[in-house]
Amino acid sequence: MPDQKITLRLPAEWEPQDAVQLTFPHADSDWADMLDAVLPVFVQLAETISRFETVLIVCRDEDATKKLLAGANPANLRFAEIPSNDTWARDHGGIVVEENGRPVVLDFVFNGWGLKFPAR
Repeated sequence: MPDQKITLRLPAEWEPQDAVQLTFPHADSDWADMLDAVLPVFVQLAETISRFETVLIVCRDEDATKKLLAGANPANLRFAEIPSNDTWARDHGGIVVEENGRPVVLDFVFNGWGLKFPAR
């Protein structure tokens, strides 16, 4: 069996996507000191995005977060209850590449900028 060539490609941010991931802040996250100010911003982001496409909401408590998102399009919301201490999905979410034209999620491990910041 001949070796098959594997072609990897990182899609550009303007290319079509299936969803946007938002990791919601909570009292033990990086927004703890400003939670009352920042939580409404995340709600507005999720509600606005849900009018156009799917939003993957990573949160500590799905039921409580659903109540916050009463103004969102429920058909475009997906929830994942996962512990977090960081809301920056780029730092902890999967990275999608194309392998031979098919999407593959890579398990990216962020180390807090060289352990400068906590990253669990």
